[in-house]
Amino acid sequence: MGFAKQGASGAKSWLSSCLAVAVAVLALPAGGQGASLMPRIMGGSDANYDDYRFIVYMYNSVDKTFCGGSIVSDDWILTAAHCVKEASGKDITVFVGQAEYALDMAKGTKAAQIHSHPQYNDQSMVNDIALVRMPSPVKGNVVSVNIDTSSVGDGVTLRALGWGYTSPSGSKASKKLQQGDLKTLTKQQCGPVDTSFTGNDGARICVAADAGPDTCPGDSGGPLVRTVGGKTVLTGLTSFGTAGPGKPITSNCGAKGMVSIFTHVNHFKSFIDSTTGGLREVQGDGKSDG
Repeated sequence: MGFAKQGASGAKSWLSSCLAVAVAVLALPAGGQGASLMPRIMGGSDANYDDYRFIVYMYNSVDKTFCGGSIVSDDWILTAAHCVKEASGKDITVFVGQAEYALDMAKGTKAAQIHSHPQYNDQSMVNDIALVRMPSPVKGNVVSVNIDTSSVGDGVTLRALGWGYTSPSGSKASKKLQQGDLKTLTKQQCGPVDTSFTGNDGARICVAADAGPDTCPGDSGGPLVRTVGGKTVLTGLTSFGTAGPGKPITSNCGAKGMVSIFTHVNHFKSFIDSTTGGLREVQGDGKSDG
């Protein structure tokens, strides 16, 4: 929802800037209905919603921002902690099973609970992950997505998903779900820009924001996926973008020197398991396997 701040590095909040993070899907201010759409992946293409029926979008009535999320269990949504940091369950409206983005609050469902990582830091953006509990199991044309438990590594192609702006100066979001393929950077490439980055198998995944597809504000918390064993799995979620310690963030999406940071979901598997009590698969009709 709101863009992630990099307070320690003096970077502007992602919420207030349209950053060029190839992977970071940021939250978008809600203002008027036309202006509160989630950011769109620049340089990407239309995605087939039926391939990604686990994706959701959410509205935070406190920050008046939108974020993305993923269904990981019958009544749990995984998103970024900065998307829900000021909110309680009643403040978050979740839109499930929506193939197109539309600001119709009547189609949303109020969340029941918010569980942010207990060590989330809004300045450094470490542990930027949260779970949103729904009041009842999700139903409709939806599925859950399994967490990617395999090594990520360097130079690996991952796919970011979201609804949002198609250009840095855009004022309207696309109704159609967008996708963009991105490659992970090495520690040598990303470390000087994000000093908390320890490698793509650590807590964060890093991709270049100044080459190929990119994302603008509004998709924070949205999924970063890949195909493993013929199935789409959830590798990361959009967190923030940065130009490096002490360097201001440009207002242009896809700007030179920018990197996008995603939260590495599997790194936080113990937090997910302890919070949910175990994940239960959803298969199309909203029924759980357990």
